[in-house]
Amino acid sequence: MVNKLRIKKSLKDFSSYSADKTDYRFRLNANELPFEYKKIFKLGPLEEKILKKNKITDLNRYPDSFQSELKSNILKFYKLKKGQILFGNGSDELILYILLTLTGKTSKVLYLDPSFSMYKILTKALGLRGVSVPLTSNFKLDLSKVLSAIKLHDPDVVFIASPNNPSGNSFDKNELLEVVKYSKGIVVVDEAYSQYSTYSCVNFLKNNKNLLIMKTMSKIGFASLRLGFLLGDKSIIDSINKMRLPYNISTFSQIIANKFYMNPSVIDNHIQIIKNQRGIIIDFLKNFSDVKVFHSDSNFVLIKLKKSLPLYNFLRSNDLIVKNFPNEKKLLNCLRITIGKPIENKRLMSLISEFFKK
Repeated sequence: MVNKLRIKKSLKDFSSYSADKTDYRFRLNANELPFEYKKIFKLGPLEEKILKKNKITDLNRYPDSFQSELKSNILKFYKLKKGQILFGNGSDELILYILLTLTGKTSKVLYLDPSFSMYKILTKALGLRGVSVPLTSNFKLDLSKVLSAIKLHDPDVVFIASPNNPSGNSFDKNELLEVVKYSKGIVVVDEAYSQYSTYSCVNFLKNNKNLLIMKTMSKIGFASLRLGFLLGDKSIIDSINKMRLPYNISTFSQIIANKFYMNPSVIDNHIQIIKNQRGIIIDFLKNFSDVKVFHSDSNFVLIKLKKSLPLYNFLRSNDLIVKNFPNEKKLLNCLRITIGKPIENKRLMSLISEFFKK
């Protein structure tokens, strides 16, 4: 458990920008244009309908920087207390805030290989020292190597995505808990794909003050909102919040996200469809002896085959794209396939069958 937050020295007496509340009738404080959007542009029927339906009347005004209503609904959903949440413009922004704030002792950041690339990219961009720990050949967590690296390097921050991207598998939650308890710094469990898995680590927050859970709405149907959030101990959240840019979540994103978290079960059917389609695609791919299919708890499947580049190019030539990893040694000959709609998946399987018949 963390004994003392490793806040950068330059931030200990740091005063962040403080935005005013937006619930005043006359707002003459923020240098906004006072004329409403609909008075500047001639709106079409669809625009009028969307704005009216979502009660958006003031696009000329800055969004609510406090995000109070949305925070309340999400905290209620996860059964957490006030002050335990922080929003970011996608998970990328949250990763940046964590690295800018909580790397004040060793300036070292531990992440797995392969995993979400932004951990490494932002660590390097900020001049911090990255500690990369390889996964096993089947992309499982090598717990002994992770603990040894933590003991040797004492990283300020540990990033673990579970389910992992790009491999798709979840790690054993008891092993994740062991990493949290062994670390003296902050451990961030990135649960971007947890809705497609069988568990979440949110329940670990109560007894582990050095744990942060990172989530996003991008993988459950709202990618264009660019809305991610951190869940964790209030003292950590408050420290990171000092780095948060004012007005970082748009009015539209807040309204749509708030509407979702008032009734989150609306996507249950779509999540189940993706899970079912995932099983269909995995079973299909296992019919090809040249293809190795990795276990997935996500909305995608990772495969490995010697003809990965020819298959990738063949799919592209037929107006279908999957993810290729030309510069990743650990992902040599691998392709990541996102699970689409049934009609898209049928097209994918048809093209793969055609490719192997050639």
